[in-house]
Amino acid sequence: MTSLMRRRPLWMTPFGESFGDVFSDRLWPESGLMKGEEFEPSMDFYEKDGVYHLDAELPGFNKDDIDISLKDGVVTVSGKKEEVKEEKKKNYYFKESRSGSFSRSFRLPAAADAEKVDAVFKDGVLSLKIPKEEEKSTKVKVN
Repeated sequence: MTSLMRRRPLWMTPFGESFGDVFSDRLWPESGLMKGEEFEPSMDFYEKDGVYHLDAELPGFNKDDIDISLKDGVVTVSGKKEEVKEEKKKNYYFKESRSGSFSRSFRLPAAADAEKVDAVFKDGVLSLKIPKEEEKSTKVKVN
C-alpha cells in the first residue's frame, strides 16, 4: 500500500480517501499514529577521548523496555513499550492502549571493547559509553 493510500483523517483528504491530497502530503507526512505507532528516538553518536558515546532520548520508556547489543562492530539499541490508560467515572468508561517499538543500529568506526560498555538510563535518556579496543602491537622479527 503506498503512502497516498493509507487511511488518514477525512479533513486531510478533500478529494476522497482513495486520492490522497498533494497539499497535505507535502506539509504533513504520515505521522506515527498512521503508521502503527512506529517510534524513532533522537540519538547522538560521537567520539570523545577514545570513547564512543551514544545518547538516546527515550521518553516514557523504562530501563526494562530497552535492549542494547554490540556485535561485529555494530551497536543496536531497540525497545518496545505498551501503555494502557483506563478511567472509570459515573457515566462513562474509557480505555485506551498504545504500543510501539524502535530499533536503531550504528556501525562503529573502529573495534570496541564490548566487555567495558557502560549504559546509564536516567530521566528518559539512555547514555552509552563504548571504549575503543586497545590496539595490540606485535614486534616482528626480521630474518
